[in-house]
Amino acid sequence: MELDLLWERLFSEDGVAVDTAWKGLDRDEQRAVREMLQTISTDGERIEEQRRAARFALTIVEATNVEGLPEGALAFARELAHRVGARLRENEGLLIASLKQDGTLVTEYDLEADRTIAREIRARYPDHGILSEEQSHLFGSERWTWVIDPIDGTSNFTWGFPTWGVLIALLLDGFPVMGVADFPMMGHQFYGVDLPNQRGAWLNEAPIRAAHETALAQTQLYSACSRTLRYGRPNLPGKVRISGSTGFDLAMLARGSVIGVIQQSVHVWDVAAMWPIVRAAGATVSPSLSEALFPLIPGMDYGDAGFAILGACTVGMEAALKERLADRFSATQSLRQATGTT
Repeated sequence: MELDLLWERLFSEDGVAVDTAWKGLDRDEQRAVREMLQTISTDGERIEEQRRAARFALTIVEATNVEGLPEGALAFARELAHRVGARLRENEGLLIASLKQDGTLVTEYDLEADRTIAREIRARYPDHGILSEEQSHLFGSERWTWVIDPIDGTSNFTWGFPTWGVLIALLLDGFPVMGVADFPMMGHQFYGVDLPNQRGAWLNEAPIRAAHETALAQTQLYSACSRTLRYGRPNLPGKVRISGSTGFDLAMLARGSVIGVIQQSVHVWDVAAMWPIVRAAGATVSPSLSEALFPLIPGMDYGDAGFAILGACTVGMEAALKERLADRFSATQSLRQATGTT
């Protein structure tokens, strides 16, 4: 199919035309087209008609192979994250930690929690893949893959600061479709599902929704990391909060507590669990990459793939934040450049 005709059909907002165009593509072409549609659907610089057409096409595309979660997956992940978090809570504070190659801390409890989560996943879902911060960084070719961050906010955990959590994500064909984030010191567990036939985000048992703000104001809160402030205070009118946990910051975005999140150095396991929660809550999150972060690329080692992220409560707020933060957030680097591969 000619390229012009392909995009004409994909952006036609005609379900039959979109479905026909999609089914005419091979698997690699579908991956590339899905990435492009996802980028356009949240691009604040595009006109609303283009974003709407891209969202419509994504709905058709994702519904082509509608698949639910594996049996009991959400309940399993929630219980596992809570149990591991409760065990970690007994040992947090004033610990001995080692310095990893990337300059972050790791404790024996990170390693123990990572092994525990991975072991229980393998026992229950032996055909699923696992990508984790402390063990396997290589993304495989399994249809279903779990992504583990055993302690998001290890420095906080080490010194007894309460904003740290256990993050567990489930990916379908490289896309995060389910996430659980358990913050034991607060008794807060966030979880979400982002599938065409099942979508929602919750805090404990209550549904959550991101704020509906589209314009910046003095009274708003936004979250940042300490690296962000090394460049000076961001050009934003509201009040900044630093929690020391990427997962917690994104949870506050999904809950409606902050209007934006800026993090300068994260990895896939820092954001995978929060991705479906944030999306299902109506917010957006973008990486500082020239291509889409998801779907993950089979065979790629994500251990050194660091990037920045920008989260926003609405598409309008995302555009406003990108304009104000152009000095420290630009989508120019590819994942292969980030990992040093070609």
